[in-house]
Amino acid sequence: MAKVYGPLHSDDARGALGKAIVFLGWKGIKTCRAWVIPANKESAPQGNIRTLIGAIGRAVGKVVAEAPYATKLVNLGIIPAQQSKQSYLVQYIKDVFAGGAGATLKSNYATILKEFTAHTGETAFNTAAGLKGLSDFGMTYDDIGTFPKGLGLYLLAKAAISLGFTGVPYSATLSAWTAADIAQLVNHLS
Repeated sequence: MAKVYGPLHSDDARGALGKAIVFLGWKGIKTCRAWVIPANKESAPQGNIRTLIGAIGRAVGKVVAEAPYATKLVNLGIIPAQQSKQSYLVQYIKDVFAGGAGATLKSNYATILKEFTAHTGETAFNTAAGLKGLSDFGMTYDDIGTFPKGLGLYLLAKAAISLGFTGVPYSATLSAWTAADIAQLVNHLS
Protein backbone atom coordinates (compact mmCIF):
# COMPACT_ATOMS: atom_id res chain seq x y z
CA MET A 1 0.00 0.00 0.00
CA ALA A 2 1.29 3.48 -0.84
CA LYS A 3 2.07 5.85 2.04
CA VAL A 4 1.09 9.41 1.14
CA TYR A 5 2.28 12.52 3.01
CA GLY A 6 0.34 15.74 2.45
CA PRO A 7 -2.55 13.85 0.78
CA LEU A 8 -4.24 16.42 -1.44
CA HIS A 9 -1.01 18.22 -2.26
CA SER A 10 0.91 15.02 -3.02
CA ASP A 11 4.03 16.19 -1.17
CA ASP A 12 5.39 12.65 -1.06
CA ALA A 13 4.26 9.13 -1.86
CA ARG A 14 6.12 5.83 -1.63
CA GLY A 15 5.09 2.29 -2.49
CA ALA A 16 2.58 0.68 -4.81
CA LEU A 17 -0.95 1.75 -5.52
CA GLY A 18 -2.71 -1.49 -6.31
CA LYS A 19 -0.86 -3.21 -9.11
CA ALA A 20 -0.92 -0.19 -11.37
CA ILE A 21 1.48 2.55 -10.15
CA VAL A 22 4.62 2.60 -8.00
CA PHE A 23 5.69 5.82 -6.24
CA LEU A 24 9.37 6.19 -5.39
CA GLY A 25 12.25 8.55 -4.82
CA TRP A 26 15.12 8.25 -7.27
CA LYS A 27 18.28 10.36 -6.84
CA GLY A 28 16.28 12.82 -4.76
CA ILE A 29 13.55 13.17 -7.38
CA LYS A 30 10.02 12.10 -6.50
CA THR A 31 8.64 10.01 -9.30
CA CYS A 32 6.16 7.33 -10.21
CA ARG A 33 6.16 4.59 -12.79
CA ALA A 34 3.91 1.83 -14.01
CA TRP A 35 3.87 -1.46 -12.11
CA VAL A 36 5.79 -3.86 -14.34
CA ILE A 37 6.15 -7.61 -14.05
CA PRO A 38 8.93 -8.93 -16.32
CA ALA A 39 7.59 -11.20 -19.05
CA ASN A 40 10.43 -13.69 -18.58
CA LYS A 41 12.46 -12.86 -15.50
CA GLU A 42 14.82 -15.80 -16.05
CA SER A 43 15.74 -15.39 -19.71
CA ALA A 44 19.23 -16.17 -21.00
CA PRO A 45 20.09 -12.50 -21.76
CA GLN A 46 19.07 -11.49 -18.23
CA GLY A 47 21.09 -14.41 -16.83
CA ASN A 48 24.11 -13.26 -18.82
CA ILE A 49 24.07 -9.72 -17.44
CA ARG A 50 23.34 -10.99 -13.92
CA THR A 51 26.28 -13.38 -14.17
CA LEU A 52 28.61 -10.61 -15.33
CA ILE A 53 27.49 -8.05 -12.76
CA GLY A 54 27.43 -10.63 -9.97
CA ALA A 55 30.89 -11.99 -10.69
CA ILE A 56 32.46 -8.59 -11.33
CA GLY A 57 30.79 -7.24 -8.19
CA ARG A 58 32.26 -10.04 -6.08
CA ALA A 59 35.77 -9.31 -7.39
CA VAL A 60 35.38 -5.56 -6.93
CA GLY A 61 34.12 -6.23 -3.40
CA LYS A 62 37.64 -7.42 -2.54
CA VAL A 63 38.99 -3.87 -3.00
CA VAL A 64 39.35 -2.53 0.56
CA ALA A 65 38.59 1.16 1.09
CA GLU A 66 42.07 2.40 2.07
CA ALA A 67 44.05 -0.12 0.00
CA PRO A 68 46.53 1.08 -2.66
CA TYR A 69 44.17 0.03 -5.49
CA ALA A 70 41.30 2.09 -4.04
CA THR A 71 43.61 5.05 -3.33
CA LYS A 72 44.90 5.05 -6.92
CA LEU A 73 41.32 4.96 -8.21
CA VAL A 74 40.20 7.85 -5.99
CA ASN A 75 43.29 9.91 -6.86
CA LEU A 76 42.32 9.78 -10.54
CA GLY A 77 39.30 11.94 -9.65
CA ILE A 78 37.00 10.21 -12.13
CA ILE A 79 34.34 8.74 -9.83
CA PRO A 80 31.08 10.71 -10.09
CA ALA A 81 29.86 12.18 -6.77
CA GLN A 82 26.79 9.93 -6.64
CA GLN A 83 28.76 6.68 -7.10
CA SER A 84 30.88 4.58 -4.77
CA LYS A 85 34.26 3.21 -5.84
CA GLN A 86 32.75 -0.25 -6.10
CA SER A 87 29.75 0.72 -8.22
CA TYR A 88 31.99 2.80 -10.48
CA LEU A 89 34.40 -0.10 -11.01
CA VAL A 90 31.61 -2.61 -11.72
CA GLN A 91 30.02 -0.25 -14.23
CA TYR A 92 33.37 0.63 -15.83
CA ILE A 93 34.43 -2.99 -16.25
CA LYS A 94 31.03 -4.03 -17.58
CA ASP A 95 30.74 -1.11 -20.00
CA VAL A 96 34.32 -1.03 -21.29
CA PHE A 97 35.17 -4.72 -21.50
CA ALA A 98 31.80 -6.48 -21.79
CA GLY A 99 29.55 -3.68 -23.03
CA GLY A 100 26.36 -4.15 -24.91
CA ALA A 101 23.40 -6.43 -24.52
CA GLY A 102 22.19 -9.67 -26.01
CA ALA A 103 24.48 -11.06 -28.71
CA THR A 104 26.98 -8.18 -28.36
CA LEU A 105 27.45 -8.81 -24.64
CA LYS A 106 27.78 -12.53 -25.27
CA SER A 107 30.40 -11.94 -27.97
CA ASN A 108 32.37 -9.43 -25.86
CA TYR A 109 32.34 -11.84 -22.91
CA ALA A 110 33.58 -14.67 -25.13
CA THR A 111 36.46 -12.42 -26.28
CA ILE A 112 37.43 -11.54 -22.69
CA LEU A 113 37.19 -15.17 -21.60
CA LYS A 114 39.39 -16.30 -24.51
CA GLU A 115 41.94 -13.59 -23.67
CA PHE A 116 41.94 -14.68 -20.01
CA THR A 117 42.26 -18.41 -20.68
CA ALA A 118 45.15 -17.75 -23.12
CA HIS A 119 47.05 -15.72 -20.50
CA THR A 120 50.10 -17.52 -19.11
CA GLY A 121 49.06 -16.41 -15.61
CA GLU A 122 45.56 -17.91 -15.76
CA THR A 123 46.39 -20.46 -13.06
CA ALA A 124 47.98 -17.78 -10.86
CA PHE A 125 44.90 -15.54 -11.25
CA ASN A 126 42.60 -18.45 -10.33
CA THR A 127 44.75 -19.44 -7.34
CA ALA A 128 44.92 -15.85 -6.07
CA ALA A 129 41.16 -15.46 -6.53
CA GLY A 130 40.55 -18.62 -4.52
CA LEU A 131 42.77 -17.31 -1.72
CA LYS A 132 40.75 -14.07 -1.73
CA GLY A 133 37.56 -16.09 -1.25
CA LEU A 134 36.25 -15.80 -4.80
CA SER A 135 34.62 -18.73 -6.58
CA ASP A 136 33.38 -19.51 -10.06
CA PHE A 137 30.02 -17.85 -10.69
CA GLY A 138 27.06 -18.46 -12.97
CA MET A 139 23.28 -18.56 -13.22
CA THR A 140 21.35 -21.69 -14.09
CA TYR A 141 19.61 -19.79 -16.88
CA ASP A 142 22.51 -17.88 -18.48
CA ASP A 143 24.01 -19.08 -21.74
CA ILE A 144 27.54 -17.67 -21.42
CA GLY A 145 28.76 -20.37 -19.06
CA THR A 146 30.52 -20.08 -15.74
CA PHE A 147 32.53 -16.94 -14.98
CA PRO A 148 35.92 -18.22 -13.70
CA LYS A 149 36.97 -16.81 -10.32
CA GLY A 150 40.31 -15.58 -11.66
CA LEU A 151 38.65 -13.58 -14.43
CA GLY A 152 37.44 -11.08 -11.84
CA LEU A 153 41.01 -10.31 -10.74
CA TYR A 154 42.11 -10.25 -14.37
CA LEU A 155 39.46 -7.62 -15.11
CA LEU A 156 40.54 -5.55 -12.09
CA ALA A 157 44.08 -5.60 -13.50
CA LYS A 158 42.80 -4.73 -16.98
CA ALA A 159 40.72 -1.84 -15.56
CA ALA A 160 43.69 -0.50 -13.58
CA ILE A 161 45.88 -0.41 -16.69
CA SER A 162 43.08 1.06 -18.81
CA LEU A 163 42.40 3.79 -16.21
CA GLY A 164 46.08 4.74 -16.13
CA PHE A 165 47.26 3.43 -12.76
CA THR A 166 50.99 4.03 -12.39
CA GLY A 167 53.77 2.02 -10.78
CA VAL A 168 54.34 -1.70 -10.45
CA PRO A 169 52.62 -3.89 -11.63
CA TYR A 170 50.44 -1.56 -13.74
CA SER A 171 53.27 -0.20 -15.89
CA ALA A 172 53.72 -3.63 -17.54
CA THR A 173 51.35 -4.78 -20.26
CA LEU A 174 48.84 -7.26 -18.88
CA SER A 175 49.87 -9.99 -21.31
CA ALA A 176 53.36 -9.91 -19.73
CA TRP A 177 52.17 -10.21 -16.13
CA THR A 178 53.73 -13.00 -14.08
CA ALA A 179 52.67 -14.63 -10.80
CA ALA A 180 54.66 -11.92 -8.97
CA ASP A 181 52.64 -9.15 -10.67
CA ILE A 182 49.40 -10.93 -9.82
CA ALA A 183 50.51 -11.26 -6.18
CA GLN A 184 51.27 -7.53 -6.14
CA LEU A 185 47.77 -6.77 -7.48
CA VAL A 186 46.25 -8.92 -4.74
CA ASN A 187 48.32 -7.05 -2.13
CA HIS A 188 47.03 -3.75 -3.53
CA LEU A 189 43.43 -4.87 -3.04
CA SER A 190 43.66 -5.14 0.75
